[in-house]
Amino acid sequence: MTGAAGTVGTTTITGTTGSTGSTGTTGITGTTGTPDTRPCSPVAARVEVVRPAAADDRGKVRAATAVTVGEDEAVFPGHYPGFPIFPGVCVIECVHLSGLRTPPPGSAGLELVAVESTRFLSPVFPGDRLAVDLVWTGGSGAWKCAAKVATERGPAAQVRLRFAAEEA
Repeated sequence: MTGAAGTVGTTTITGTTGSTGSTGTTGITGTTGTPDTRPCSPVAARVEVVRPAAADDRGKVRAATAVTVGEDEAVFPGHYPGFPIFPGVCVIECVHLSGLRTPPPGSAGLELVAVESTRFLSPVFPGDRLAVDLVWTGGSGAWKCAAKVATERGPAAQVRLRFAAEEA
């Protein structure tokens, strides 16, 4: 579409037809106030790091985040009109973004390579605060992240993701 313009993220791309849009990364701010970057995402909510990734007393690498689902999320008008529910794929994306914000010690450049499993236990509504507890396993460039997601009402989802990483 010649001459059309759009914005998603922060990187500008000019196509061969002269159209201008953007794609790439968006800035997010952690609890320390320092900006980070993340892949383009259908989820506007910010990830708050509650507990950075660290080994616990049993040697498991654990982390925790919180994500508040805003009433202004772009997915709500169509999912579902009059009874908005946060789509399951967006819950998975919250886990993905949480993993990027809390990488295991010694890993760098995490990249999602697979959604291994998901189980949705209860709906997520506008205004819900998601508590995301992550457990990392693996190493040597291959990491798995098992997450439990809960709202104030109780468990909402269980998600397992696989990441590739450049070892630091």
